[in-house]
Amino acid sequence: MARAELLSVKVPVANFRAGPSTSEPVEFTATRYYPVKVVEREGGWCKIKDFEGDLAWVADRLLAKVRTIVIKVPRGNVREAPTTSAEVAFRTERGEVFKVLDRKGRWLRVVNVEGAKGWLREDLAWGMKKLEDSGGSS
Repeated sequence: MARAELLSVKVPVANFRAGPSTSEPVEFTATRYYPVKVVEREGGWCKIKDFEGDLAWVADRLLAKVRTIVIKVPRGNVREAPTTSAEVAFRTERGEVFKVLDRKGRWLRVVNVEGAKGWLREDLAWGMKKLEDSGGSS
């Protein structure tokens, strides 16, 4: 079996379905930048697993290979610089999605869908390849 691939939603809102067809019921929806792990492909559809472990199907045309993450902890700080001593730019919470712009050590430079930018620690998030592989060291 091919290695799982990390992709993200590229449209404003995507429907995730019970099976690989538009006639299948919608299990949940997700917004732009929502990261998913593709576990299977079938006729223009991807079976995905998300950060909560949910499985669903989505049309592959709604996904792109863009580095994105989703916050997996209840709350976190997005900072002005990649250090815990930097000023807090804004706060985030579980389920918020970000596009990753850069990485510096264990810090990610991110932007949310509203355009707010800052730095957050990678251990607050799910979706980076390094985090989702078998847990190798930095």
